[in-house]
Amino acid sequence: MTEQHTRIDAEKFAYHFMETIYRPEIDTENMEGAAKEALAAYLTAYYMIQKFNHLESDFFVEDHKKPMSNYQRILSELNKY
Repeated sequence: MTEQHTRIDAEKFAYHFMETIYRPEIDTENMEGAAKEALAAYLTAYYMIQKFNHLESDFFVEDHKKPMSNYQRILSELNKY
């Protein structure tokens, strides 16, 4: 059986996530605040996907230094989200 890794394009995901954030009409007085919200949404989604991609690529690599099963690692990682 060949292993297939799931890889999400972090930039595309973050951009589309940012577009889903509800933003009412923005006037010039609130533009900086709206930009900060959009940036926070983008960066949060981007780095979350980076973590996911890294976790997924390392998921089934056995680390013999730690006495933890793959199942325990899975639960541990899922509890972080």
